[in-house]
Amino acid sequence: VKFQAETMMETFPAAGPVKTEIIGKETSQKKEAATRVQDDMNYQLTDVMVEYRPEHERMLWGLGLAGNAFKKVYYDPSLGRQVSMYVPAEDVVVPYGASSLEVAGRVTHVMRKTPNEMAKLQAAEFYRDVELQDPVNSLDEIEKAIAEKMGFRASTDDRYKLLEMQVDLVLPDDKFTKDESKDEIAVPYIVTIEKGTSTILAIRRNWNPDDKLKRKRNHFVHYAYIPGFGFYAFGLIHLIGAFAKSSTSLIRQLVDAGTLSNLPGGFKTKGLRVKGDDTPIAPAEWRDVDVASGTMRDNIMPLPYKEPSQVLYSLLNTIVEEGRRFAGAADMKISDMSANAPVGTTLAILERTLKTMSAVQARIHYSMKQEFKLLKVIIRDYTP
Repeated sequence: VKFQAETMMETFPAAGPVKTEIIGKETSQKKEAATRVQDDMNYQLTDVMVEYRPEHERMLWGLGLAGNAFKKVYYDPSLGRQVSMYVPAEDVVVPYGASSLEVAGRVTHVMRKTPNEMAKLQAAEFYRDVELQDPVNSLDEIEKAIAEKMGFRASTDDRYKLLEMQVDLVLPDDKFTKDESKDEIAVPYIVTIEKGTSTILAIRRNWNPDDKLKRKRNHFVHYAYIPGFGFYAFGLIHLIGAFAKSSTSLIRQLVDAGTLSNLPGGFKTKGLRVKGDDTPIAPAEWRDVDVASGTMRDNIMPLPYKEPSQVLYSLLNTIVEEGRRFAGAADMKISDMSANAPVGTTLAILERTLKTMSAVQARIHYSMKQEFKLLKVIIRDYTP
């Protein structure tokens, strides 16, 4: 929660997140142009693109947990403007061997569409007007687990599952060769298929018409929390998930031990009769007992339930403290510092403590820069 709140205030101030930079010699014309671009971009992000801030907040929440989050930047003809939507990490499939989205051989966006949405897109000629069968229930294990955690039924899904893939293909109508004697070179396309029946819904070129090199146009921005060994990054689930799982197990053991200790069970002889023995004894309640022989103590033997273990409690505190210390690496209690420490020493310690979170936020600033570059092109091409 702290990461999401701090990073949101850091990356999205009230005036807007965009700041322009002049490369090269500064002139009055460049300064005026930079001011116009900055003001217009911030106006677009804060006033026109009403979904941007909520989507950015959702993205930061998913980023801290999963370690990966994606933004899809595109022009929406139904809205008549550019949009930037948050896409969860499980809906963007990239080969593990890829180093980035720009060089990945295949980037697949998994989408869900209702039959009515599909009919609208086909009527608008965004997809081919082909006959589609009823949606096939094809929830994978991740989707089922997420649905169960959020309280949804994971048994049925009446939506179509679409795969929108950015791939390099060699098609008959678009041969791209540097020399007639050389082999054909695959060029970037966007292919959309319906997963249930593998029906091709659309094939579109994915390069700028005036680009002679036919380089791939990227529509996704990858946000990373802590870089990993491959394409995907690590999040708090990976970094402190083991701490959370262990501490949850210990808490359950301690609660169970306390419950069994307060409401113990055991054995009693057949001859011992307790009126209303089907219900537990309430506080300050006395019940009649028919003792077969001897004392009542001789006819009852409680099972040896132990009190909650102090060893488990100490272990729980240790695990929780280690996990909190690891996750809150950017936190520091000012009370732990000496009140007589010089100002320079205090600032140096604070700067060192904040380096971990500063590094994470620097990665987010880098990704936002790539996102603003994609938005800039769409605003330039589609805005009067």
